[in-house]
Amino acid sequence: MIIFVVKLIKEFMTQIETEKQYQAAMARIEELLPLVTEDTPEDDIHSVELVLLSNLVADYDNAHYPI
Repeated sequence: MIIFVVKLIKEFMTQIETEKQYQAAMARIEELLPLVTEDTPEDDIHSVELVLLSNLVADYDNAHYPI
């Protein structure tokens, strides 16, 4: 299942291109946060998804909201 999530995100969402995608990713991150703790294994499906989405959101933030 983890491999599926990783492939799905990598193949279909290599970057966030629209504000709508950004908002959807942020909403999903909010759903994942309670499911991932410091004790969650790195290979847990929720942890993997959270890391991947967080990286995509960070890239979008850097491109569209530079500090």
